[in-house]
Amino acid sequence: MFCPINTRYVLAAGAGVVANVILGASSLYWKQLAVISPETLLGYRIFLSLATLALAMLMLQRFRALAEKLTWRTVGIHAAAAYLVVLNWGTFIWASIHGHVVESGLGYLIAPFIAIAIAKVVIGDTLSAVRLAGLVVIAMAVAALMLRSGELNHWVYLVIGVTWGGYACAKKLTPLDPFGGLFMETFTLCVLWLPLLAASQVSLTLPGNLPAATAVLLLVCGLVSVVPLWLFAYAAGHLPLSAMGFFQFVLPTTQLLVALVFYRQPLSNNTLLCFSIIWAALLVILSEPLWRFGRLRPRN
Repeated sequence: MFCPINTRYVLAAGAGVVANVILGASSLYWKQLAVISPETLLGYRIFLSLATLALAMLMLQRFRALAEKLTWRTVGIHAAAAYLVVLNWGTFIWASIHGHVVESGLGYLIAPFIAIAIAKVVIGDTLSAVRLAGLVVIAMAVAALMLRSGELNHWVYLVIGVTWGGYACAKKLTPLDPFGGLFMETFTLCVLWLPLLAASQVSLTLPGNLPAATAVLLLVCGLVSVVPLWLFAYAAGHLPLSAMGFFQFVLPTTQLLVALVFYRQPLSNNTLLCFSIIWAALLVILSEPLWRFGRLRPRN
């Protein structure tokens, strides 16, 4: 019997895949801006992202709808999401510039595990025996990375994993549409960043000998930042959290390929083995609902 395709789910799935491909390959973009300090790049990423989002919101006439949905709870959710995303952005930029792309890929690989753990603690989601066993295996693999992979910068994948997993959970709690949610987050970041510029040595001043091509690349960092996050937010708003985990396999796999092909980053056998174990364990965890559906479906 013909089964009609849910167009919204197809679009959300496509958005999730494309978002993760862009995010995974964007290390190469930030590497081209290595002559600028990571702190300065982060500042430009925040302010140009806000300008890009404000223009999009204005063109789509979304500001009134945003104002109607704002509550203190919603503001709090997006303030927390903003804090997580700025930590994620800053760590990712630093890793891309300094050649720790394997670590950032590992961070995004363990992010679904973090999201599942947060959902268990905060929301009270139940864990089946398969999921619990898979999470234990992943935790053991991460421990093995920390103990035996001396070539890795361990704080990178831990920060990225925790912040991206938490960000995914926060996006499931908001009533705002993707544009409105991202605007609230970047607006919050700008409000927090301005006092930092005034009270610290962090600056938006660019090097005096900055090549014109690099300056042009910098100007599009708003699009580089906003487009994948908007696609990610759209997918998160239309798909269950477990399904989002499948699309996040694309990002760490892209990161691993970028690290090996373009950065020539060395990998120990332990790192490659642990990466493979985590990848396989997450696949088992996230595939479990499909197995259950197959067992419960009536046979003809």
